[in-house]
Amino acid sequence: MLETFYFGAGPATLPTTILDKIKNELVDHRGTGLSVLELSHRSEEFMEMLDQAENLLRELMGVSNEYAVLLLHGGATAQYSMLPLNFLHQGDSADYICTGHWSIKACQEAKKFASINAIQALADSELIVVKPVENWGLKQQSSYIHYCDNETINGVVNDIAGMESFNSKDAALFCDMTSSILTRPIQVKNYGLIYASTQKNLGISGLCVMVVKKELLSKGCENIPRVFDYKKCFEARSLVNTPPIFAIYVLGLMLNWLKEEGGVIEMNKRGQLQAKALYDVIDSSEIFKNRVAVKYRSCVNIPFEIEDKVLQAKFLQQAENHKLLGLRGHRSVGGVRVSLYNAMPKQGVINLLEFMREFELSHE
Repeated sequence: MLETFYFGAGPATLPTTILDKIKNELVDHRGTGLSVLELSHRSEEFMEMLDQAENLLRELMGVSNEYAVLLLHGGATAQYSMLPLNFLHQGDSADYICTGHWSIKACQEAKKFASINAIQALADSELIVVKPVENWGLKQQSSYIHYCDNETINGVVNDIAGMESFNSKDAALFCDMTSSILTRPIQVKNYGLIYASTQKNLGISGLCVMVVKKELLSKGCENIPRVFDYKKCFEARSLVNTPPIFAIYVLGLMLNWLKEEGGVIEMNKRGQLQAKALYDVIDSSEIFKNRVAVKYRSCVNIPFEIEDKVLQAKFLQQAENHKLLGLRGHRSVGGVRVSLYNAMPKQGVINLLEFMREFELSHE
């Protein structure tokens, strides 16, 4: 019987060891007699869970005490509104670097609250390419610069913090790392704020992790609804109201799993090897096409297409028959998309590559 592998962009696959642990603890959480779904957010058991998740995240990402760690409702999408509410005072503006669906969504939401400099950073060319920084048109007086370092839909990487040519001047760098967090090493000190929904590399949906400079929180806006106020969330340890306890529980399990697997260095090594193997098959193929220039290709979300749409539909159906699930591209663009988050086992990639080679051979 074929083993099932899930390549969906999110909610994403979870390690089988984590699923087994959840199953075993669901009815009786570590001898409490209560399900984890029933635990009080004021209980000692939950506070221990909260401490463990924060400490592990700090350890794995290298987060210093200059930064606060917040666990927030609403996923990354809620932060699209909360960022300008918290950090753009009357008359302030911000730069939003648009390289795909999610950075554009963030920009559109921010425009509802403040003056935003929307920068279309993709060049108009046959291949998807990010324009040079000097052509972006960054403003001198921006309060912050927002971007998404890995676009899940078009598979584009835009690593601003890692660019030698990038100089943020006085603006803080805010990054949506929803699909890339803990897949590669980063220097947290280069950022003012990092946020990420948890349903890709950190567990299940319903939670957003944020790492933010405490200095920024002290300069935040006033008169924000309490549950959306980052400063109040920090002061209350993310407990301004009942938090998504189950999602925090799974976050802790995932962070502990990642540490046991070798941490971010090991995840990056695995991810690079898996992505290279997949791109090698795509680039040597006569039917599979990826439109992203090599320099800007994602190692996490890899889209491709088959020009013959009938053949593409056949590919997707046969992939499902081979227990390779979640390969349909986003509804806005179609095609095929392979998501290689940290929890994707090596065997899943091996099975996919074998299927792709066999499919092309049988349809020459």
